[in-house]
Amino acid sequence: MKSLVIIFLLLALTFYGFGQISPAFKTGFGYMYVFDEDPSISPDYHTVTGYPTFSVEKPFPIEIRLKKRLSINPGLAYYYFKEEREINKSDYNNDSKYSHQSVNGYVKVLYQAKFRGKTEAFIYGGGIGGLNFYTKTKGTKSVYGLSVEIPEYNVIVNENGSDFFPLFYYGVLAGLQPNARKYNFIKPSIEIAYYPGFVSKPKETSPISYNDINTVQITLFLGFRIK
Repeated sequence: MKSLVIIFLLLALTFYGFGQISPAFKTGFGYMYVFDEDPSISPDYHTVTGYPTFSVEKPFPIEIRLKKRLSINPGLAYYYFKEEREINKSDYNNDSKYSHQSVNGYVKVLYQAKFRGKTEAFIYGGGIGGLNFYTKTKGTKSVYGLSVEIPEYNVIVNENGSDFFPLFYYGVLAGLQPNARKYNFIKPSIEIAYYPGFVSKPKETSPISYNDINTVQITLFLGFRIK
C-alpha cells in the first residue's frame, strides 16, 4: 500500500510539472484534404471530398527531461466525406451520390520539445493510431437505362460505411503550440497529420476492388487549462 502511494505521488508530480505548458484537454477543428486521383475520362467522374472535422482529446504527459517530454493523447474524432460518381455507357448512365460519416477513437504518442529561453512554446511530433467504431454511408444510386432492356431505378443507400472507412487507421503528425503563459486558460496549437489509406473507393472491376486514398489533415486545437 505504501509503495502505491509513493508511485501515485511521483506520477502526480510529473503531471503537475508538465501541466504548466500542456493543457488539461484539447478540442480540435480541422479540414481533411483528400489525395483522390480520378482516372475517369470526361464526362465520367468519381470524386471524394473531405469536410471539416471535430475532435477532442486528453493529454497524459510523461516528463523525460526538462525540455523533452512524451505525451499520450487518447481522443475521439468525427469525420465527414462526400462521394460522387457518374458513369456514362452506351446503354445506361449510373449516377451515385453518398455521404460518409465516422466516429472513431484514437491514441497519439507524441514527443514534445520546448523552445529555449523563457518562452512556453514547444513543437511536437509522433504517430497516431485509431479505430472507426461507428461508420455510416447514406445516399442514392440511380441508373438510367438508355435501352428498353435496362430499366430505370433509384436505390436508397443507408448502411454502415465499412467499404469506405477501414476498421483501423494510422498516421504521422507534427504540431506547434505557440507561446502561451503557463496560467493562460486557453492555449491554441496547430497540427498537420498524414494518413495513408484513410478512406477508399470502389474501382470498376469485376469483382469490385477498392483504391486506398491518402489524406492530409490540418487542425487548429484549443487547449483548456483547468485551474
